[in-house]
Amino acid sequence: MSLNSEPVNLIPVYAGGAEAIWAPGDVGDGDLSELGLYRPGGEELADGEIRVSILGSGQPWVTRSQAASSVLMEVGNPERDVFVFDVGAGSLTNFSALKVPVTSLTKVFFTHLHIDHVGDFISLMGGYARSGRLDPVEVWGGSSPDPQLGTAAFVDSITKALSWDVASVTGSLPTSGLQTSVTEVPYDRSEVIYDRNGVQVTSFPVIHALEGAVGYRLDYAGRSVVFSGDTVPARTVVEASEGCDLLIHETFLPPAIFSELMRFPLETAELVVNTAHTSALAAGVVFDMVQPRMAAMWHCHVVDGYIEPVFEDVRRAYSGPATLCQDLTVFNVTADSITARQTEVDWAAGAVIGPSETARRVDGAPPAAPAWWDNEKIDWRASLDAETAHG
Repeated sequence: MSLNSEPVNLIPVYAGGAEAIWAPGDVGDGDLSELGLYRPGGEELADGEIRVSILGSGQPWVTRSQAASSVLMEVGNPERDVFVFDVGAGSLTNFSALKVPVTSLTKVFFTHLHIDHVGDFISLMGGYARSGRLDPVEVWGGSSPDPQLGTAAFVDSITKALSWDVASVTGSLPTSGLQTSVTEVPYDRSEVIYDRNGVQVTSFPVIHALEGAVGYRLDYAGRSVVFSGDTVPARTVVEASEGCDLLIHETFLPPAIFSELMRFPLETAELVVNTAHTSALAAGVVFDMVQPRMAAMWHCHVVDGYIEPVFEDVRRAYSGPATLCQDLTVFNVTADSITARQTEVDWAAGAVIGPSETARRVDGAPPAAPAWWDNEKIDWRASLDAETAHG
């Protein structure tokens, strides 16, 4: 396929498209996969590979086509480690579709604590412990000058919110998967915050809303993926992205189109896009400064008829390979190539259970049943037996 600046595909999945929305560009070596749709459970992760799946590409206004913010990264080390960055509302539905073992969902990295980045965390903790995860969950996220605004305070609040749920299953089901540990990362400097099994994760500060918002870079086997989270164009992102293979950077619609779609006054849309986020035009400037092997535009409305203006704005500054992220866009990052494609979705996928470090154990005694329950319970078995006896 000859390199050019035009998108290969402009039809989103919800409108009948099946391919990733991307443009090859005239620099770098990103290429469109010849493998067709990504089939979860049917493709082994290669040694040295990073597979990146967009669990949530959208906004606080969650739609059937776009869950809120979340990115999953699977690493081809012997441990086949799995990392999730943000868990916005609806994103875990897409996690299920990928058939990744629920037991591997134990490493969570928050870019910041806006609701569209954390909305599914309570389900990750409660529901996914019920679904087979036995190991505790490790959480990383920004600290804050005000401890009550830091990640530890947030996770503690969610833990308290789950008290009824935990008490209800004590003595009946394992509760080890409901436990958490939290590591707060610096809000004012870059730092390596994770270094295990050949994988290194570095956090870096970004400019968004309050002190405490961060982005992340994951490095493994000479490959690297950067996730900006929400931010205005910032030198911290550019510096953290030096030499990266895949840069996933938020890319908002032009303010006029954002205003039209969200029914915001134009001045409100301009304030949101230009003072707290990164427009497609500004994202193009960042991509041009970094020159990643593949640029990924994320956190953008993907609406049929409004895709071309995003590429037009990005192309005013950047001519390299670029993908507009949809839910379940999958990137395969290897030394030889980067592919971008969509996922073949199993709409009713069951949980996949992998190994756990924690042994399955049920502790404690079940809660005592209130006395009034005995009087109000319907003895449905006796009712069925009586009906059967009377023919």
